[in-house]
Amino acid sequence: MTDKEFDRCLKRIRKKDKDALKEIYEEYVSFIYHVVLDIVGSKESAEDVTSEFFIKLWEKVDGYRPGGGHKGYMATIARNMAIDHIRKTRHEMPADDEEGPPLPDDTAPSPEDEAISGLSAGEALSKLKPIYRQIVIMKVLSEMTFREIASVLEMPMGTVTWNYNEAIKQLRRFGYD
Repeated sequence: MTDKEFDRCLKRIRKKDKDALKEIYEEYVSFIYHVVLDIVGSKESAEDVTSEFFIKLWEKVDGYRPGGGHKGYMATIARNMAIDHIRKTRHEMPADDEEGPPLPDDTAPSPEDEAISGLSAGEALSKLKPIYRQIVIMKVLSEMTFREIASVLEMPMGTVTWNYNEAIKQLRRFGYD
């Protein structure tokens, strides 16, 4: 979906056209789900936040400003909602669990993981550091530019590019080109 097509859908949503939201949903549900899943780490939570995302898009349709790139806009909202979900669920945990739910692990794959080949694409992605996985998903699934990814993740574009290249190197070790 192009920026112009997205803008047209939002105009229709402002007129309460549910089919326009359905078009956006069908185009981006997988992308939003993967952005959220990478942050929350739980399929159930990712499904909940993804559903909430599209409800929020419907309710806050006037918050979008054309010209800024709709994929980055949506990824930013999804990322913020996922972080808010983690914060909320951490506070809902019983008092004896002082650490709260596990946050994504930022460690690199172990040497044993680097030697594994023949993994499915999902398994190979799951072996990447969370930031690598998030960048690959944004770049490949949603075809975002490095500039858009840098804006969403609030990091320098050079860092995004470097992380992407490192992720690709690791995926190649797993047997993916």
